[in-house]
Amino acid sequence: MRTSGVLVSLLLLGCGSSKPAPKTVATPGDATPAPAPAPGNNVPAPAPGKPVAKSLYDRLGGLPAITAVVDEFVTRTTTDARIKDRFFNTDADNLKKLLTEFVCMATGGPCKYSGRDMTSTHAGMDMVDDEFTALVEDLVGALDKFKVPDKEKGELLGALGPLKPQIVVAADKLHPVADAKLAPVTKLAAGLKDKAAQDLLTMAVTAAKRGQLSYAEQLFSRAEMAAGAKTVASVASVFRAGAPTRVTTATKKLEDKGPQAKTAGGSDADEPDKKPAKGSLNGSLMINGKAPEGLGVVMLWPKAGGKKRTPKQRIIEQRGKEFAPHVMAVPVGSTISFPNFDPIYHNVFSLSKSKAFDLGLYKSGETRDVKLDKPGIIRLGCNLHASMSAYLVVVDAPNYVIPDADGKFSFKSLAPGKYKVQAWNERSGDPTTSEIEIKEGANETKLDLKGGAVTLSPDKFGNARQ
Repeated sequence: MRTSGVLVSLLLLGCGSSKPAPKTVATPGDATPAPAPAPGNNVPAPAPGKPVAKSLYDRLGGLPAITAVVDEFVTRTTTDARIKDRFFNTDADNLKKLLTEFVCMATGGPCKYSGRDMTSTHAGMDMVDDEFTALVEDLVGALDKFKVPDKEKGELLGALGPLKPQIVVAADKLHPVADAKLAPVTKLAAGLKDKAAQDLLTMAVTAAKRGQLSYAEQLFSRAEMAAGAKTVASVASVFRAGAPTRVTTATKKLEDKGPQAKTAGGSDADEPDKKPAKGSLNGSLMINGKAPEGLGVVMLWPKAGGKKRTPKQRIIEQRGKEFAPHVMAVPVGSTISFPNFDPIYHNVFSLSKSKAFDLGLYKSGETRDVKLDKPGIIRLGCNLHASMSAYLVVVDAPNYVIPDADGKFSFKSLAPGKYKVQAWNERSGDPTTSEIEIKEGANETKLDLKGGAVTLSPDKFGNARQ
């Protein structure tokens, strides 16, 4: 039984996913023995005095009892001073729903769990022993309040010890900040009139001492919003050293006009030629000889001349804990707006050489813009949600296209001649460069890339998210 360990880990991440990952389905009754067959027809009757064993789900009292325990557990953790700030960005109702589904499923009940997998749930949390202990104690308190018998409580709690290494980050993965650097923060916090900001700064100091850099910066950002940026500006560098340049322009409001497509951008679509050139190209992009799993881009530069593309104004939204589009290609000089259409905070950032930036925290309906002044591939992440990723391909090529999910692509209008070809896929790492000659009429090509890209981006300090 791994219920309690997963219950704790689900709670820690506040897994209130508004768009769940692929569902893990439990067959109703998996943990419940099949009923005994009816006597007769040469089928022996069950031995007298030996009742059929009940599932843990039934022994706990079924769905009403599990719902009550989960509700109490969430209430305790979201008010526990040791751990409550982990849940500021959580949809509490959805969290309770997911926890109830999971415990119901794992104890042999008829539910299906609709949340995210545990790997993506834990990534980037940097949970430490003290936080783990607080969650376990809150769970025990919830079980005790409803007088769950020792046997059933033991089954729920028994797997916590073995699961701890999967939940608590190893000490060598943390990056503690020296006390001397944090002393000015403690002094500033003591003098703040805003109690909420004071508490958040104090927690930020604790997290920084532990080495939880991303969590400490998140707490500082909330203190900044509570007290005002000028009030805490003198200590901002303590929490943001090593992160990309913070974009501090005021957020703007942006109307939600509906979800964006999964991909966007292409020279034929953005600026079709009024009079098509005499050549065309159909191709397929593969990785290690197979159809690609991710998305990418193909770019062409003619050896002679070429059309300079006009910068665009585009949107990459945050919705359902995902970016959309997932891959976008735009010309150099384009401006991208990053609206948040989720009911929670996000923190968009990039560590890419061509454009590193940190947009900070902002809530639903707000956005900040970034102008892209150099060509390159920009990997986007959210510092609060490690599973979120997207790619901005800033192109100076006259011709560019995003292949479809099967790797197929086409250029409808190409002047005959020699071209430099550059192809990239999110699973391939660096772009691959080759040459092709386009003749009049239809042309075909195959581009085979090598795999090996890292799928989970680091946090905004460049540290791997475990």
